[in-house]
Amino acid sequence: MVKVVGEGNRSPAGLSARVGRLPRLALLEASARLGSFTAAGLEFGMSQPAVTRQIRLLETSLGLELFRRSANRVEVTDAGLLLADSVRRGLAELDRGIELLQRRSDAFVLACHPGFAQQWLVPRIEQLQAAIGGRELRLWLFDRTSDLDNGRYDAAIRVGDGTFSEESRPLFPETVVPVASPGLARAHRLTRRSTPRELLDSPLLHMDDGDQPWLSWSGWFSNFDTPLRHQAGRVLFNNYPMVLQQAVAGRGVALGWKHLIDDLLNDQVLVTVGPTVTTNNGYYLTWNAFAPAEMIRALCAWLPSQFAPEPDTAARNTAARNTAARNTTERNTTERNTTERNTTARTKPAPTTTRKAPVTPGPSHNNRC
Repeated sequence: MVKVVGEGNRSPAGLSARVGRLPRLALLEASARLGSFTAAGLEFGMSQPAVTRQIRLLETSLGLELFRRSANRVEVTDAGLLLADSVRRGLAELDRGIELLQRRSDAFVLACHPGFAQQWLVPRIEQLQAAIGGRELRLWLFDRTSDLDNGRYDAAIRVGDGTFSEESRPLFPETVVPVASPGLARAHRLTRRSTPRELLDSPLLHMDDGDQPWLSWSGWFSNFDTPLRHQAGRVLFNNYPMVLQQAVAGRGVALGWKHLIDDLLNDQVLVTVGPTVTTNNGYYLTWNAFAPAEMIRALCAWLPSQFAPEPDTAARNTAARNTAARNTTERNTTERNTTERNTTARTKPAPTTTRKAPVTPGPSHNNRC
């Protein structure tokens, strides 16, 4: 067995050895947050001198000045602020892990955006439950990326560039195309060959692009060096299903994400009215360190298989033509061989048979005729 040793395998005992006692880090965080050793002592049920002593021991063990002291006050240094922030994030992660362990049941919590849930996941919910072995599944819907910071979930399907604080697995790239109802497309003379400049004169349906990682209309137009003009009286939606409802009702052109709008396009409820843009972002499955390993393995196996690229129509037509050509060639070869055999059989000379001439009987001594 080969064991790989790296940062992730380092024992936490090393940290304890450096700082002496881990509670000193909690005292540091409280002192920096509250601005005084006295207030930190009240929070932890300790006297001010006891807090001061523990902070000095922490500074000595680290070789850093964490607070500047004057006659009547203390001021946290830049080093103290940096360490206090790291401790704060670490304590928040510990709280999250403890809460997850305390509430853990058979339910698996999967977080995703409402648009992805309604347009793609919910129609396949039975397949997903089968993939995770019939375990109870709880969907947690979020509108903004910041909602995930304090979310209590096991795994999430989210949009991003792949740089997450959690483990992740890519699912499919972010591919976006403008779509509209057939009626609105006809009214504004829009087709799949419409240019971005032609779309500027059409009513556009906007998602709220604050704290959102996905492509906005301004980002879509910038791919074609076309500035987006501000439309008076525009309405911002913070919910993608609402945007699609408005598009289906013929109230404007929406941005459509591949896989989320495939069924609407196949049913011709919506039609493509412009060029496609593929960004550097994508949809990812992410999960926290406390998620059940067997569930994550099941999701990592099932989800990517649902987005495996299918051969496009051109490729299928090419394959069909190649197959037909092979069949024709084989049929012609067979027919040619058959013809050659028949021709050979007709032109081949008949075998020569040597026949003996009849013997004419000579005079018989006993001729009774």
